Amino acid sequence: MIRIQRLFYAIAMLSGMAVAWSDQGLADCSGLFLLDQTNQTFSATHCAVSDSVTHHNLQFWGAYGYTQWDATWKQDGWLLEGTQKDHSGNAGLRGDWKFLSLAADFSKGTSGEWISATSTLKLPDSIFYANASMGKGTLNLFTITWNPANASGLIDTISGDWETEAIKKTFSLGMVFHRHQLQANFSTLKTHRAPLGSTHYSIRDSSLLYGMGLKYDYHFNTGFASLQMRHLDLESHIFGLRNEDGNTKRFFFLPLDLEYNEIWGTLVYTHWELRIGYGKAAIKIPQETRRFYETFSPNRVLDYSMTQVLSFSFYQRNYRIAGDIDGYWLATSLGYSWEKEIHRWHWKPALSSDFFRVQGTMDITKTNESTNLFGGSSYKEYYEGRLTFVGANAKMASRFESPHRQFFVDVSLGQIIPFYFHSVFEEIDAEASTGNDDSEASSNTNYTPFRDGFSAGLQLGIHF
Repeated sequence: MIRIQRLFYAIAMLSGMAVAWSDQGLADCSGLFLLDQTNQTFSATHCAVSDSVTHHNLQFWGAYGYTQWDATWKQDGWLLEGTQKDHSGNAGLRGDWKFLSLAADFSKGTSGEWISATSTLKLPDSIFYANASMGKGTLNLFTITWNPANASGLIDTISGDWETEAIKKTFSLGMVFHRHQLQANFSTLKTHRAPLGSTHYSIRDSSLLYGMGLKYDYHFNTGFASLQMRHLDLESHIFGLRNEDGNTKRFFFLPLDLEYNEIWGTLVYTHWELRIGYGKAAIKIPQETRRFYETFSPNRVLDYSMTQVLSFSFYQRNYRIAGDIDGYWLATSLGYSWEKEIHRWHWKPALSSDFFRVQGTMDITKTNESTNLFGGSSYKEYYEGRLTFVGANAKMASRFESPHRQFFVDVSLGQIIPFYFHSVFEEIDAEASTGNDDSEASSNTNYTPFRDGFSAGLQLGIHF
């Protein structure tokens, strides 16, 4: 807490220096709200206040931000919730010289801390430049809560914080030649399990993410054209851990492989803007057959005193999940903006509409394993899922600027309009059990879309 207070004092000093020096301050708030009053809800809000000062070739900046999001998912009486609330302070320093730029950033908040350093080598006018950065920190991603269908059951509510320690490295090369600009980048993000806290349940992960990107811009007199591509490759192992008096047991283990590709094209011409994008994702949950690496083991969720009584009950059942999830999205956006003067004030209204299609398939194999005093049993269940969502997002924005453009207010509103939604998740086959079990027959489940969804944004800025 003392460190956070010191950081905020530094930000306040920077804000005061801005009066004597020069630069700009910005206040920004935005939110996204999706609502389905029966099964799913999601809402997210973000507010930040930032300020920066520049003196010769040095720039200092500071910011304070608040982020909150909440998500719930209900199915067959089960309730899964995810939340995150974060107050954070940020500060940074950047120096620019003829052939070299150096920057350092630091942030600290309730969700962890992060520090990074960046260096850039460049030729005059940035004809060629190379950029390298490295960041390290501890992040609290979110809190996840699982409420069982039977409130009086032996397994009570499970709530744990997902924390991770991460190291990120990025390297990029670029060039600027007349109206052409080209940049290629490569980054890695490696995480490992953070130490366990005092909480009873914890979520941890060990992941390796590779990312590559390519961007090309061409600027002309009345606008610009841009094309960018991105590729991500993730290999992750996610753990659910229970800590009781120094005794740690793993009750959840999920290996995960992800490959994602996307491409975006943008054309801005006078008052018009057109964007077209396509993305494809492939998620694979590999089959894990090693002992004690089950996807979910309910008996390890229970306290030791409870497992002594129930050691030969059905809570000895373990579950393994393997399968593939594939999907793609296609989006296009068309916007129009113009400017008008009202008593020397500048008014910039804008209208835009996004049209999108999301489609995905899922093939999952669930293996149920149980053991008891006289032996064990094992059987498999096969599930198939399909999702198609077609809709639009209509947006309007309005920006007011003072006569000398030293002050501005930017307001935006958006409304999600669903055209078509279909989703089904069903069991398609099941093998006969090799032993007795107490499983219930599965049933088809239809999910309903978000009935209402809108976004809102507000920005206030001032130039000193």
